[in-house]
Amino acid sequence: MKIKPILQKTYFRTFLVLTTVLICSMIPFVYLLSAEFAKYTMLEVRSNSQNEVNNLASKAEMILGNLKANGLSMYADQNIQNWFFNTSNDPLINHAVLVAQSNFMSTEPLIQRSYLINLKQNLVVDSKAGIVRSESFADPSMLERVESFHRQYLRFFNHSLDGSDSLALILPATPEKPSDFYLVLLIDKPLLSKLLFGQTVSSEQDIRILDEHGQLLLGVPNPALSGQLYQASQEQQDSDFQVRLPHQRWFVNTAKLTTENWSVYYSNEYHILTRHISLFQHKLITYTLLLLALLSLLFFWSSRRSLRSITFLSEKLKGKVAFANSTFDAKPDIQWIHDGIDMLLNNVEQLHASMRNQSELVRTELLAQWMLHGTPGTKGYEYIHTQTKLASCDVLFLAVLRIEAYTVFCERYDFPSRKLIKYAIRNISEEVFGAGSYAAEGLDMGGDHIILVVGGHASGGLQLQRLLAETQNQVARILNVDTTAAVSNAYDFGANIRNIYDHIYELTKLRFLNGEKQIFLESDYEEFMAGYPSASEALETAEIIKSIRRGRPETALVLLRQQMKHVHGLPYRDCKLNLTYFTYDLLKNFNKSSILHEISSIHQLLERYSTLSEFQAWLESIVTKLASETEVPKSSNRKEEIVLEIKEYVDNHLQDAQLSIEQIADNFSFSVSYIRQLFKEIMNVSLSEYILQERIGRVKEKLISSQLSVLEIADQCGFISKGHFFSAFKKFTNLTPKQYREIHGDSPS
Repeated sequence: MKIKPILQKTYFRTFLVLTTVLICSMIPFVYLLSAEFAKYTMLEVRSNSQNEVNNLASKAEMILGNLKANGLSMYADQNIQNWFFNTSNDPLINHAVLVAQSNFMSTEPLIQRSYLINLKQNLVVDSKAGIVRSESFADPSMLERVESFHRQYLRFFNHSLDGSDSLALILPATPEKPSDFYLVLLIDKPLLSKLLFGQTVSSEQDIRILDEHGQLLLGVPNPALSGQLYQASQEQQDSDFQVRLPHQRWFVNTAKLTTENWSVYYSNEYHILTRHISLFQHKLITYTLLLLALLSLLFFWSSRRSLRSITFLSEKLKGKVAFANSTFDAKPDIQWIHDGIDMLLNNVEQLHASMRNQSELVRTELLAQWMLHGTPGTKGYEYIHTQTKLASCDVLFLAVLRIEAYTVFCERYDFPSRKLIKYAIRNISEEVFGAGSYAAEGLDMGGDHIILVVGGHASGGLQLQRLLAETQNQVARILNVDTTAAVSNAYDFGANIRNIYDHIYELTKLRFLNGEKQIFLESDYEEFMAGYPSASEALETAEIIKSIRRGRPETALVLLRQQMKHVHGLPYRDCKLNLTYFTYDLLKNFNKSSILHEISSIHQLLERYSTLSEFQAWLESIVTKLASETEVPKSSNRKEEIVLEIKEYVDNHLQDAQLSIEQIADNFSFSVSYIRQLFKEIMNVSLSEYILQERIGRVKEKLISSQLSVLEIADQCGFISKGHFFSAFKKFTNLTPKQYREIHGDSPS
């Protein structure tokens, strides 16, 4: 079994995490518990040891005090005193002193030997040898010590006789001056040690009593230990301390014998004190490890039981979801589930976006077909009734919002930004009209304007104008885009919307007349056309416009001068009227040109020039600039943007059977030759060929995705004649439309 795949399992990773957390939490706890136990135990041991040494000191003082009391009683005995002061060597007195000495010795087993020393008579009563002369005394060192006066009253000291050590006590008659009579008691050290320290002292323990000079009084001889104990007691004032010897470490408690100025040292080897603590710690660690093992097994069982479903889910996701560039063993289960859910959500979002895009495409196509064909068609009617609120309205209005100075607008924003801004204008318009109890559907046909199909009531014309003005204000405030608006009269659903659309778009150009920002109505156009000169009197602009579009400024100037001759000699009013309509007809065809951006209104323009020749000179300069602009080479980026706009315009007008290269050139204010050359340069295909390819592509889509008849599809895709449609389709697919539908009809679109 491979280890790496197991490590990716959620239940196993959870088990490892829980076990790690448990170990990381229990080990410090056990360590602290063990340390606290050791600390508490050591405190108890030290306290008990100190109590023990204090008891030993008290016991030693009591025993030594009893010995001193016995010595004083013995010294004060009458028989002994008689012997001290006997000068006649009376046998009875001698016998009495021996009996008294023996009696006192028998009552105190710790007294190993005693001497009665009479320096005046040079006699010694030895409890073992009897009465002897000083010269024959067996302990001359003691005799010498007695003879030399020491200011020590009732003080024990070490004394050695015949290789045997004992404690000695000298009792003089008076402590302040030398005496001739002394009592010497020799105390049995082994018996005293046994009485004080107990029957046995283990090798790991040591009890000893040292005098003020560090000399051993009681205890097992060990000069190194005694020296260390004495030195440590001098350096430290504490009642407990530690000393170290080679391979040994002692923990020591001390107590003072105040009457003797001695110190009792109760020592324990350190490992003895810690042995039980270590044993407890080992047991605690063992039990902890067993508990950890038990809990780990419990965690593993619980994790596997609770989280195995996550592993199953990740395995299912691995099998169902196509992960790109993934290695199955590279990620844990949770990451697989996370990535799988993200991918599923992305797929759902893409599906929703695709559905929204598809819905938007269907909406745009059906509304564009309505605009270009004049009637909605069967599917268009169905869409309007099911997907919009227009069908519930009494009448329809058609409004157009045209972006002013469109060339400047194009220079300021790139193609995607312009698309977004026009989409925003459409949304703002629909929201404003929707809030005003109108139903509105906006449409971007790819040019400089937005179309609004508005449903409402026949009597709502004034409110409609207010909503259009509000829309203009909102667009200017939010998007900083200036627009001109025009709206039609009320029409029913049977009206030819194409003619209305062309007419309302024409209305927006009336702003050239006075430059005022207003909502233009059909009545404004009728009023404007009422003053239009008759055909015989009107100045001709068609040929001039053609020459400008073809980039022939010389021809355009010649034609302009010919037309201007007709107004010479006319009365001022007639001259101004003819020039107004002539200039309007000329400039409205180039409304997107940046050259005309600075012209506020034709009326102001005519007022600016005082003579006809000045105005003609201005017109000639404008015509020259317009003609040269149609052939001005563009930067590579701008060329690509123009081609993108052409493609968008073509895509939005494929349903229009009247779509032509001339119409496209007119829309973009370029000459036909320049449009052809530019499109061929960027796309490597002619514009007419591209239009035909796109129409055939849309026909193929509709053949697969719809149940419309072949002729209905051909009509919706802008083919004028049945023969042209079939020949073009056969040329691109080598199949008839019916054959194509039969072959590809079941394929996924």
